[in-house]
Amino acid sequence: MGEIILELQRIKKSFGNIQVLKGISMTVQKGEFITFLGASGCGKTTTLRIVAGLETPDEGSIILNGEDVTEKEPDKRDVNTVFQSYALFPHMDVASNIGYGLKLKKLSKEIIKKKVSEVLELVQLEGFEKRRPAELSGGQKQRVAIARAIINNPKILLLDEPLGALDLQLRRQMQLELKKLQKKLGITFIYITHDQEEAINMSDRIAVMKDGILEQIGTPDEVYHTPFTSYVAKFVGNANVIDATVTSIEEDKMIAAIGNDSIAVKKPERVYDIGETITLAVRSENILVNEEMEYSLPSKVLEKSFAGGLLRMVFQLENKEELVASRHGINFNIHMGDSARIGWNKDSAVIVKK
Repeated sequence: MGEIILELQRIKKSFGNIQVLKGISMTVQKGEFITFLGASGCGKTTTLRIVAGLETPDEGSIILNGEDVTEKEPDKRDVNTVFQSYALFPHMDVASNIGYGLKLKKLSKEIIKKKVSEVLELVQLEGFEKRRPAELSGGQKQRVAIARAIINNPKILLLDEPLGALDLQLRRQMQLELKKLQKKLGITFIYITHDQEEAINMSDRIAVMKDGILEQIGTPDEVYHTPFTSYVAKFVGNANVIDATVTSIEEDKMIAAIGNDSIAVKKPERVYDIGETITLAVRSENILVNEEMEYSLPSKVLEKSFAGGLLRMVFQLENKEELVASRHGINFNIHMGDSARIGWNKDSAVIVKK
């Protein structure tokens, strides 16, 4: 267990009659890259603003590096924030934007120049010192905003959807650069996004939020492969979620019915009753189609489409439920309207909370 740098204790926040945060509690370790992931309105940005001191919680405490900072002003907390909008001063050049915080601290021109030069090298903007924001690309502006935030060497860097305004290719490039920069600096990053790919690619841990609560906190592998809830399963990786009824329990597996047919799941640690309803999550890439399976479900092909090199197929079961299967590559001999048997290996199905 690493050193805890931030602790949120039962944070609640309402705006008018709407409760945005419903008792958030978690810890963040020093040097960790943790991402708050969720749809718009789930409370992730409000959580970030409370950590930054831009909002005050109705209840709960924020403990930063062992100190209660709940009532402290933003400039009294050793955190900096990077926004999607960059928030650069248009009349200042790059060097002046980056060194602005140090100037407020009344450091000497020589020290400011040296530190600005160091962070420009870190964010790969050497030679851009005299340019104005209007002369920069979106990616370059974001690098300047990050440089301005890290020059003070904060204990925590807060990033509120910083790559949201960039195009897809540049966003992916910046994801890699941000992760490398974070590891090099050793600063704790708390990152906000609604993009599951971004969260999986960059994070040490992901905190999935929904309606003001934390649905699950775990590594990208844990959140993707062993979701706790149907929401996490669907939001992170677009898993198939389907109800089934327990019919029998064997030595290494549990058998459940979907309509008039049976499927198998890995025998869970919890004891389920015969006739009990369970909710299963199965990733689209784990759906088997017309393969040799002990248990399978009759279905009909409703859709077949391509997204880049990914084939997406939608199957309708006899009870009208729909399941999605995906494959890399396009050479898959199945057509719309075909009948098919689909299923999965028992270890590929995860029992989740509905």
